[in-house]
Amino acid sequence: MTSKYPELPPEVRDLSFWGMLKIFGPGAIIASVTIGSGETVFPSRNGALFGYSLLWCFVLGTVIKGFQVYSGARFMTLTGRHPLESWNELPGPRGWFVWCMTILSLFCMPLFLGGVLPRMLADFTVSGVMGVTTEDASLFNLYACLWGTLFIVVAVALTFLQSYGFLEKVQTALVGLLLFCIIVAVISSAPDVVAMLRGLVIPTIPKFESWVAAMPELRDRDPWVEVIVSIGVIGGGTQDYFGYLGFLREKGWGLMSQVGSPRERTGWSVNTSPDNVATGKKWLRAPLIDVSFAFTAVMFFALSFAVLGAVILHPMQIAPSGSNLLTQQAGFLVRESQSPLVQSALGILYKTGIFFAFFGTIHGAFELYTRTTHECLIVAMPSLRKVPLKKFRLVTVSTIGALGLILLWCSLDPVVMLTPAAIVSATFTCGLWCFAILWSDRVHLPPELRMGRLLVVCVALSGIALTVFGVTGFSKWLSGLF
Repeated sequence: MTSKYPELPPEVRDLSFWGMLKIFGPGAIIASVTIGSGETVFPSRNGALFGYSLLWCFVLGTVIKGFQVYSGARFMTLTGRHPLESWNELPGPRGWFVWCMTILSLFCMPLFLGGVLPRMLADFTVSGVMGVTTEDASLFNLYACLWGTLFIVVAVALTFLQSYGFLEKVQTALVGLLLFCIIVAVISSAPDVVAMLRGLVIPTIPKFESWVAAMPELRDRDPWVEVIVSIGVIGGGTQDYFGYLGFLREKGWGLMSQVGSPRERTGWSVNTSPDNVATGKKWLRAPLIDVSFAFTAVMFFALSFAVLGAVILHPMQIAPSGSNLLTQQAGFLVRESQSPLVQSALGILYKTGIFFAFFGTIHGAFELYTRTTHECLIVAMPSLRKVPLKKFRLVTVSTIGALGLILLWCSLDPVVMLTPAAIVSATFTCGLWCFAILWSDRVHLPPELRMGRLLVVCVALSGIALTVFGVTGFSKWLSGLF
């Protein structure tokens, strides 16, 4: 049985500006879900710690992850099959690689949606909105846990009530709101353009200055761990990307609507007639546009917050940490030279933008992780293929929400909790993805539709970089513990 690609819709065929905006959808969810810690906290923290010198790592991180995600979206568009279905056939015991990726990815989801994102937003709400200081640590922690609980409960409730289309529109709007805020901030900061360009194009070995090394939480932390965590959280990890590919089923690009359903047909192959191959290659415009738009937004936000950290926080020798991971960044908009009225207006703008960006991250992540769990488990455990998505949503959201609440009330430092999760799921497993998708491309696609040599090289180099970062970061993180 051979499959032919469906006719191209107008937005994919004509490639007008408005047509490309119609294509951009699942990528907006990835961009907005990772804008939380990935693009607002750690880039500004990186800029505060290292100045302009490590801007290159954010460019590198978004580029290599862009290649990684596009390689998966490309395979799924051309075959209609999630890459996990292909990886089930890797040499060795059946399903070993799928189980490896599933366990490492699912393990990190409660960490992000418990002790990290809700706690960051709760700390920001308690200190930045309520005005409660950390002088009374027990009271501050109680308020933070209560607010974090509220955010988790509301996000869980919205997940059960929303539709995919609603989620896509909300997350796109949040990206637009943050884009406006960050443009205002960068323009008003007057960065050192020469130093900024040097930091972008000249790779520099990370090194803590004396004031940074004196910080208690960084005294035993290797600078490379800080850098690798920053690269890891940029754009998300496999716990996000498996779900992103699941969202693509809603779009039905290429063969997705014909082959890639949970009850997919077997014994298929792609029709390799010249016309069908040409149509298949044109379908690749859709994932390319979606991924390009998403990671361009990710890179813009990351670099902007890193520059603002270098301009505002680094000279003041202030680094976001502990309960102040978000409050220190208020200085990106609010300056002492401004009138009280302007300070008040810009302060409200910053708090509003950060609040909705983080809550949007929490809100979108529950549905995204539902798709991740669904895509991973129906391949790892084929008996679950007949279970409807709504049941996966109930179990996934309830489990992650409950585990997240437990981790939230443990009151661990978000940076401490995020570090191993970011190293494992956002660098190491991403590197494994790249190598596995190269195998899938070679084994499960006809020669006419395989990656070109340049793309193969880019994906392979991305895999090497992400794997090396993951192994290096984990070893240095462990050495800092003992």
